[in-house]
Amino acid sequence: MIRWLLLILVLATAMLLGPSLVNNPGYIKIILAGRVFEFTALGLVVILVLSAVALWLVSVLLRKLLRLQHVSFNFLRWRRQRKAQQAFELGLQAYAKQQWQLASAHLAKAAADDFMHNEKHLLAAYAAFYAGNTDQANRHVAALPAADNSSCFVQADLLLQQGQAAQACVLLAEQVNADTEDKGLGQLYLYALQQAGQWQQLLQMVPAALKQQWFDKDKWRRQRFNIYPAAVSQLSQQQRFDEAAAYWQNLPAKERKSTAANIGLAWAQAQNGQSEAAEKLLLSNLQLEELPLTLAFLRQIPLGKSVLKLRKQAQSWLRDHNSNGYVYALLAYLAEQEGEPEQAELALQKARQYEPKLG
Repeated sequence: MIRWLLLILVLATAMLLGPSLVNNPGYIKIILAGRVFEFTALGLVVILVLSAVALWLVSVLLRKLLRLQHVSFNFLRWRRQRKAQQAFELGLQAYAKQQWQLASAHLAKAAADDFMHNEKHLLAAYAAFYAGNTDQANRHVAALPAADNSSCFVQADLLLQQGQAAQACVLLAEQVNADTEDKGLGQLYLYALQQAGQWQQLLQMVPAALKQQWFDKDKWRRQRFNIYPAAVSQLSQQQRFDEAAAYWQNLPAKERKSTAANIGLAWAQAQNGQSEAAEKLLLSNLQLEELPLTLAFLRQIPLGKSVLKLRKQAQSWLRDHNSNGYVYALLAYLAEQEGEPEQAELALQKARQYEPKLG
């Protein structure tokens, strides 16, 4: 409606002023450097309009050809952009050097310019947080688009770093589902569930992680050990683990039969006093090449004296791999379970000799 009113107004104005401009076109004379330029008033207006359009087209072409999309031809605006760009460069350098206070100050100045606006606020949020200014970090997060995955990620990550894993889970649960393709967001959600001890929900998210490939093949092989042993053992302690439950049966058979899952099951059996069954399960699933991944979890399984067969297995590995520190570390753990602290210490010294990081 407003457009029609404006159109009618323009036409009425043209009808009123048109005859006057035709009968009285006006006369403008410009003398410049000995040259005389004569125009009618209407002709001068037309020339000025065409010149403005031509300048605008030239500026657009220059931006496209020279890739100057983010450079303004307005001097004051260009100066502000240049200062923001310099602040961004200095902020990135300070961030790389972990000079958080300096990085926070520079990145806050850089955020005044619209170019890479979200990225600047994201980095500025981390820099401010690491500099100890949580309020400023939250202000940078608030400047990010609310529906953007980056905004959700940085909010949840900062909550995790403040020990507020449960709040991070609530925030991420609204964004992460079976169709989530943002791998970083999915990985952070699994980590948050681990930190919050929400083991059942963690197991329920495994099919989504596999479907959307949140981890590559090698990383998932390691990630299994961050999920199954603790999840199964903790749920078992809480009397909530059930192999017939949907959260377990919905897992692919390959996952349920993995070494990591069986370590969790053995851990749960040992906690329930079924030490012999736990040893049998471990004996049928432990592999020498996976010892670096499994050892940390094995040490937490209370087998007691039910370690004879495992000890024989470890000794047979040692005959062919007598410089494998992880096998000595396994023997140290088995000696501890049998109540032989001296043998455990000797085996541990050997383990440190071949694998110093085991110390």
